[in-house]
Amino acid sequence: MLEIFNFFSKNISQILKEKLGDKPIEEINSLEEIRIRSNGSIILKFIEKQEVLHKKVVYQDIIETLQIMCNNSIYSYQNEIKNGYITVKGGHRVGIAGNCIMENEKIININYISSINFRIAREIIGCGDKALPYILKIKENTIYNTLIISPPGARKNYNST
Repeated sequence: MLEIFNFFSKNISQILKEKLGDKPIEEINSLEEIRIRSNGSIILKFIEKQEVLHKKVVYQDIIETLQIMCNNSIYSYQNEIKNGYITVKGGHRVGIAGNCIMENEKIININYISSINFRIAREIIGCGDKALPYILKIKENTIYNTLIISPPGARKNYNST
C-alpha cells in the first residue's frame, strides 16, 4: 500500500507519509481515495471515515504529480486525460478535473488541471462468490447479461435480502 506514495510529488508524498506513517496498517489498508485540489486541502477517504489534511496544495504539486503518474509524458496519456481519468501501475484510477478543451462538441483535452482523485485499487478475494450463481449460466458455459449498480460510495456488494 505504501508504494502509492511514489505516484505523488515530493511535497504531497511527504504530507501523506506524515499523516499515514504512524497509523495502524489496518487503517492504512482501509484508505480508498486521496483527493487533492489545487490551492486546497488533501482529503483522505477511508472505508468508514474521511480526514481533511489542512496542508495547502499548490498548482505545481498537481502538475508534478500528474507528470509522475504519466511517466513524464503527459502527452502520451492525452487520450485517457480527455476522458477524465488515467490508469496507473497497479490498476489505480486517477480522476482528473480542469478546463475542458472542446471541438465539435467533444472534449479533446483537459488543461489547467485543478484537482485529482486517486482511487486505490485492491483485490478482495471472494467478494463476488455469492453473486456468481446469479450471473453465470453454468449449463450453457456463458453468462447472463448483467449490470451491477449502486449509488456512489455504496459499493457493489451482494446482499441476499
